[in-house]
Amino acid sequence: MYRILALLFFMLNVSIPLSATMLDVEADTIKKSGDRIEADGNVVVTGTGTVLNADYVVYDIHTEDLWASGGCRLFEEKGEMTAQTMYYNARRLDAHLENGSVFVYAEPMKISGESITRYGQDYYVGENIEYTPCLDDPPAWSMASSSLEIPVEGYAQVWHTRLLVRHVPVLYLPYLLYPAKLQRQSGLLFPQIGHGSDYGYRYGVPVYLVLGRSADMTITPMNLTKRGLLTTAQFRYRLDYAQSGEIYLESLRDKKGGDEAEGCLLDTIAERRWYVKAKHTGGPLTWDINLVSNEDYFRDIGSFYGQDQYWKTSSTDEDESDREDLISRMEWYTSGNGFSLSVSGQWKQNLAVEGDDKTFQEIPKLKARMNQRGLPYTPIKYSSEVSTTRVYSIDWIEAIKNNAQAEVSLPMSVNPYFTLRPYVEESYRDTFITDRRDVYADDKYREHWQKRGVSLTTALYSPRSASGWYHQVAPSASWAYKSRIGGNYDSSDSADIFPDILSGDDWEKAFDMQLSLDNYIRDKSGKSILDFRIGRKYSYITKDWEDFQARVRFAPCSWLSAKHTNSFGRQPFRSYATQEHSSELKLSDERGDEIYLSEEYNRLDTKLVLAGIKIALIWNFSARFEAEHDYTKRRYDFSRQGLTYDSQCWSIDLYRETKPATELGPRETTIYLTVSLLGLGDVIHTSQRKRGDLDINAFENTGN
Repeated sequence: MYRILALLFFMLNVSIPLSATMLDVEADTIKKSGDRIEADGNVVVTGTGTVLNADYVVYDIHTEDLWASGGCRLFEEKGEMTAQTMYYNARRLDAHLENGSVFVYAEPMKISGESITRYGQDYYVGENIEYTPCLDDPPAWSMASSSLEIPVEGYAQVWHTRLLVRHVPVLYLPYLLYPAKLQRQSGLLFPQIGHGSDYGYRYGVPVYLVLGRSADMTITPMNLTKRGLLTTAQFRYRLDYAQSGEIYLESLRDKKGGDEAEGCLLDTIAERRWYVKAKHTGGPLTWDINLVSNEDYFRDIGSFYGQDQYWKTSSTDEDESDREDLISRMEWYTSGNGFSLSVSGQWKQNLAVEGDDKTFQEIPKLKARMNQRGLPYTPIKYSSEVSTTRVYSIDWIEAIKNNAQAEVSLPMSVNPYFTLRPYVEESYRDTFITDRRDVYADDKYREHWQKRGVSLTTALYSPRSASGWYHQVAPSASWAYKSRIGGNYDSSDSADIFPDILSGDDWEKAFDMQLSLDNYIRDKSGKSILDFRIGRKYSYITKDWEDFQARVRFAPCSWLSAKHTNSFGRQPFRSYATQEHSSELKLSDERGDEIYLSEEYNRLDTKLVLAGIKIALIWNFSARFEAEHDYTKRRYDFSRQGLTYDSQCWSIDLYRETKPATELGPRETTIYLTVSLLGLGDVIHTSQRKRGDLDINAFENTGN
């Protein structure tokens, strides 16, 4: 009787726990014979982190082997497998698929083929394999191979590989060897082949070197058929979670050195070209170094560092070829116990004027600061700062400049109504001219200044609305008097001056009143939906008001943002007029449509408008158009029209750019085409350029 009940249990029970690996088997029909369990019909085998679905499964409890057929689907923590027939070992994690596929979640990556075998989790072998990172069906692009062998932490070998686009072959490689390792490995990267009108054809093979767990280097010798051998090197490193950096170098001995230059500042092409870029962020010592060999470096063939930014979103964005200067900075900074110390330097290379020696330098600059602190047992606050720097101006004036400043204040608050803060600030500065002494009448200049002032601030809040919104008003007023100890400048005395070398050196007597009013409309979380600020300064010396300074920002929802700044005041023969203003407006939606408008105006010399639109079309296509118009010069600075296709695993960007003729060159029109594949980067980059009546073709093929 007990034997009959046990047999019925194995025949009809839909869940059988197996002690070896704690697997559960569920099916319409289950039979057990010795160490084997045979399940038929809607079979589900469940283990820790593993689920197998199939029509028919045979499970060996002793060896932990599973044979499955009919609609097999195996789910693991990192991926899943599907096949017509499947073998799986729960202990070793071996697997063999017939007419199946493997999908890895993290990549994503899908491998399908007639036969796929996995030994453990570190060795794959396959026949008639197709690989793709695309999730759509059919895949936008894939790679098909007759056979595949991938030892993880070794080198994968692939035979007879074809690149397919929508299952249409477009490229064939008889053999491919690449590292299939979890750790980075030194070796050769994808070759770089290209063509440019200024440098001819270029051929290069990047050499990748692993220098440690957190450092690597890429060296790329490239032959430019018209210009010579160009060598680039990029060293990258990371010291810890916060500190990282890179060093990038370019060097070329130009075969065209001495030839006439077109569209450049210099008359001839330089014989040597080099570019240095070094950057380090995080930690007490940071730097950003940018140096080029001559003023025309970016106007000639340009740099091979990074990728071009095609589309602009603001009229203040700058093209690389339009750079007027190149700034390098370095700073060491430390702080503690309310004190801070920094040692910094700055170098500005002028790219707009011929003559490489016309640079601006602040090397070095030392600054020490005591942050504001309270005087014990009193409400008095005090702070101080001292600095010294060696200055080399763009006019070749060399000097040592020292500054010292101390402030004492007595803030008084009447909560929750207002805060009153009177203060006194003492400032000392001197300048010692060490070179070009003929520019000024004296070599040494010293001054002592004092500033006395008081500020009054408050904040008012409205009751919250039913939705939690409220209005915040923050008016403020300040008065300040600043003068030089011993008498202010005498305009009739030509010797009564102070060298104006740095920006901000032009101090003068001031007695001002500053009024401002800030308004905020905030939602229930405190986020500003709309804010408006307006302020104005009155001078008791000139007895006149300066221009109003106004700013409005509006961001009520995710699809709309706007900003406007304006400087306006009284003008002759009219009540009020704008001196300068700028505006930005952006509209977007979930489909990917965008409309953006940027405007910049200065009464003296600037009137720019940048407008752009992006429209999402069908099948992941989108169209873009943008243009910038200079109303002062009465011409378009540029216009771009583009068509983009963007999907999960590849993208195409086709656009046309037109720039007007200038004193440095004729009108220029360029058509670009870029094709990017997920995992391979930009595999095609083509361009056709037309300058005046000359057509220039260019082709680049780059892999990452």
